[in-house]
Amino acid sequence: MTFQLDADGSQAPGKVSADRYAEGILSHRLPTEMRRLQVMERMLDPDEMASLAGLGIEPTWHCLELGAGAGSIARWLAEQCPQGRVVAADVDTSFLDQSRSSNLHVVRQDVERGEFPPASFDLIHARALFMHLADRDALLGRAVRWLKPGGWLAVSEADMFPVDSTPHPAIGKMWTAAEQLFRSQGSDPRWARRLPLLLGRAGLVDIGMSVKVDILGGGGVTDEFWRSSFAQVKPFLLERGLVDESVYDEAHALVDDPNFRDTLWAYVRAWGRRPRD
Repeated sequence: MTFQLDADGSQAPGKVSADRYAEGILSHRLPTEMRRLQVMERMLDPDEMASLAGLGIEPTWHCLELGAGAGSIARWLAEQCPQGRVVAADVDTSFLDQSRSSNLHVVRQDVERGEFPPASFDLIHARALFMHLADRDALLGRAVRWLKPGGWLAVSEADMFPVDSTPHPAIGKMWTAAEQLFRSQGSDPRWARRLPLLLGRAGLVDIGMSVKVDILGGGGVTDEFWRSSFAQVKPFLLERGLVDESVYDEAHALVDDPNFRDTLWAYVRAWGRRPRD
C-alpha cells in the first residue's frame, strides 16, 4: 500500500494547515513544543488508551494515527497490533521515530490535502487535530472513507468552558486571549461537542462519547501542562497585544497558588464504527 499527497485535493481558504502549523503557536520548530507534547501525553494517554482498548483492538488491525505528534499513541497501537500495521501521519514528522517498532510506519502528510486509500484501516485515531483544521467537518467525513467496513474512527479534542464563569479575572483574560489566538490561525476550541453529531452524519454507527474535566491547580501533570503551554504562547499573546505582562504574571502565579482551583476545558472523546455492509 502506498500513500501520497493528492495534488487535486480540496484546500481551505488562505494558508493550508501545513503553512499555518509551521509558523504558528504549535510549530515543531519552537524549542518548547516537544516537551509540551510529552507532558500532554502524560496527562491524556491513560484515558486515551483505555478508551481505544474498549473498541476491541485486535493484533492484526491496520491503524492510522492522524496528527501523531510525539508518537506515544502510535507506538502503543503498534504494540497492540503486532501482526498488523500502524501508520503515524503528521505534517511534521520530526518528533516521530519509525525505528521504535517494526510495524510502525511514519508518513509526512497534510491531512487537508492528502489522501489514503479507501477502506484501508480498522482504526483511525486523532487527538487535538481536527479542531485546528479549517474544513474540519468535511475532513472528518473524508476520514470515514479510509475505514474498512466495521472499522472505527475515534477522535478526541478539547472543548473550552465559557470563560466568563471563572472567578479569577486573570485566568479569564488569559483564556479569552488564548481563544482569540487559536481562532486567528483557523482553530475552533469549541468544536468538540459536535463530534457525535458529525460522526452520525458521516454514516457511522455505534457512536459513543465520554467527557473528562481536568482541574487546574493543586499540582500534578495538568498544572505542568498549562505552565508549559502558557509559556509557549506568551510571546504570541504579548506581540499581538492580546494580554499584557501583568495579566500573564498574575495568571501564572495563580497556577502556583496551593489554594487555587479552576477548570478551563473538557476533553471530549467520541467514536463510531463504519457499518459492515
